Amino acid sequence: MKVIAEIKNRKTPIVRLDKSLNKYDDEVLFPEKLEKANNMLKKVGLPKQWLGKK
Repeated sequence: MKVIAEIKNRKTPIVRLDKSLNKYDDEVLFPEKLEKANNMLKKVGLPKQWLGKK
């Protein structure tokens, strides 16, 4: 019970990364969605907060 209480009171979560997912690093899994997002960024652009303008 003490361990469970410590886990609940932690400010940072405990996360284990799965190394087998690294095979997808250089692969585009959803090319249609990527193309749609890129077209939207070309038309609309990034918000001003992301461009550093205030």
